[in-house]
Amino acid sequence: MLHTVDDGSLTDEGADLFGLLCQRRGWSDQYLKDIESTEHDELLDLAEMVEALYDARTTGKKITIAPDFDMDGISSGVLGYAGLSELGFDVELHLPDYRRGHELAPEDIAEIHAKWPDTRVLLTCDGGVNSHRGIAAARAMGWITLVTDHHEELAPGSTADITVDPCRIDETYAHTGICGAHVLYQVIEAYTRVHRPEKLWEIHLLRLFAGLGTVSDVMPVLYENRQLVRDAISIARLLHVAAPKTIPNPRGGFDADPDAIEVEQSILMQLLRTEPHHPVFLRTFEGFAIVLRAFAQAGKIRDIGDLDEGFFGFYLGPAMNSPRRTGASLEPCFTVFTAAGADVKLKAAREVIGINELRKQLVITHMEELVTEEQPLAPWVYFSAAYPGMYGLLANRMMELNGHPVVVVNRPAGPDDFVSGSGRAPGWFDIITRLEPHDGVSAIGHQQACGVRVEKAEKLDDLVAVLREATQVAVSTAGPNADLVLGPDPDCDVGLEDLQPLFELVRRTEGLKPFGHGFTAPLVELAIQPLGLRVDRIGSESQHLRLVTRSGLSCLWWNVAEEKFDAIQSLVRRASRNELGTLRFTATLQLNTFRGDTRVQAVINKQINIAA
Repeated sequence: MLHTVDDGSLTDEGADLFGLLCQRRGWSDQYLKDIESTEHDELLDLAEMVEALYDARTTGKKITIAPDFDMDGISSGVLGYAGLSELGFDVELHLPDYRRGHELAPEDIAEIHAKWPDTRVLLTCDGGVNSHRGIAAARAMGWITLVTDHHEELAPGSTADITVDPCRIDETYAHTGICGAHVLYQVIEAYTRVHRPEKLWEIHLLRLFAGLGTVSDVMPVLYENRQLVRDAISIARLLHVAAPKTIPNPRGGFDADPDAIEVEQSILMQLLRTEPHHPVFLRTFEGFAIVLRAFAQAGKIRDIGDLDEGFFGFYLGPAMNSPRRTGASLEPCFTVFTAAGADVKLKAAREVIGINELRKQLVITHMEELVTEEQPLAPWVYFSAAYPGMYGLLANRMMELNGHPVVVVNRPAGPDDFVSGSGRAPGWFDIITRLEPHDGVSAIGHQQACGVRVEKAEKLDDLVAVLREATQVAVSTAGPNADLVLGPDPDCDVGLEDLQPLFELVRRTEGLKPFGHGFTAPLVELAIQPLGLRVDRIGSESQHLRLVTRSGLSCLWWNVAEEKFDAIQSLVRRASRNELGTLRFTATLQLNTFRGDTRVQAVINKQINIAA
């Protein structure tokens, strides 16, 4: 089979699909080399903060860490608490209250003072650069205020004693897309290099949390972030313990038993136990190992290969973010990394996973409400009665469906009501920048994921106008559904009869990991003939579909069996009597190894047509 594709190149069954992918993505050899650079500037005032920490350490001043409440904030707080404890600081960790919003509030300062009245230094992480009221309250206590953040500094600027933030107004740091945990990590690592170089190995282990924050906060997986994420995955795998095979099965063998996992058998825990370390430091890594055990018990981790950037971004991050989405307590998210007892940690981890399951159900419920209730400002602005913490998730889902920026807000009762919510946007649209010229409408956070505030409901028209303009841009610049098109149709780059080119494509793209924001995994469009297609329901509750083509390509489609099984089966039956067009899906390709046999398989993202 030979095709001419849009860029004029010819492909056949033996084609270099990886080369074609790189050509279409603009991934030249030089580009792929450049994005691997880990070189970066020193953040402004980092050295000053290092010396302020040294003064606190040598004079015995108590430091209290005040983190944000999302996964990046949790990662930052745990990283700082473990790292400074290991380095000999007198340090405490404050539990944030997400009901107050992302900014540090005077109420936080009052709680810290009541619990730890001998606090003399406030250290924020993943927040604080614009927390003027909270910083003022801390300074009124006579505390030294140290801010580490990665959010955009707004005029007139931070009022803290020292601020380290790649998005400071006067900062020249080249790659501003680093997470809050990475900023604090750079501070602690710099301190260690200058004042405790013998502790660098221990501090480098905290890259686990900086990498986790990077993925969960959807930072670009480019430049220094790439090696950071790789290191985090490697450290996580050192905390993984395979489930022993102790459960008898009908075949006469034994199946894995996640309940029998002993976290102390992990390579890293065994290494850490050989030397004296601060209890807080040890608890942190024990906690992560217990989290992995809990996810294995929940069926989310089958083997060490499941621990990758996808686990961080699609399982662990969302689970740790679920309490603020649902109104549940945030305490288990910190307890799992800080409690003294392993049983307490495991209970906390299971509680977090349980809250996450509730969050999934709420997303389904509120998405149905968004598409069935009257939405006069759709498809740009949607009203929701969901818990405010859900708005970002709903906005992201609607953005994916619509292909352009979307904001989800509370429904106002009248034109003078204050309105707030969350916005999500593709990488080509900066919500915060685009809203700046409009009085009464503002956004704070990240350009593609931010909180949106509208002073009066009547100003929603201004918000809609900005997003509508973006929609027009999206339509005019819309590209293909995927990087490559695979199947028998005339527009396909290569057929599906020979799976070897696909195997080679996946094998070579696997070497480019990690994927994420700014460097996304390749997406293919599959054109599949219904004739000869095998359709199976799989999963513990038969909730998934597996489509197997005549050439043996297995295509997995998660959680759609109830909705799609009968329709696909009907198409397959009709295909034996009628001439039908192909089914079209977008999907990602991956390699799957079973009993020593490695094959390429597809994971379907969505269906983009229905066969005639």
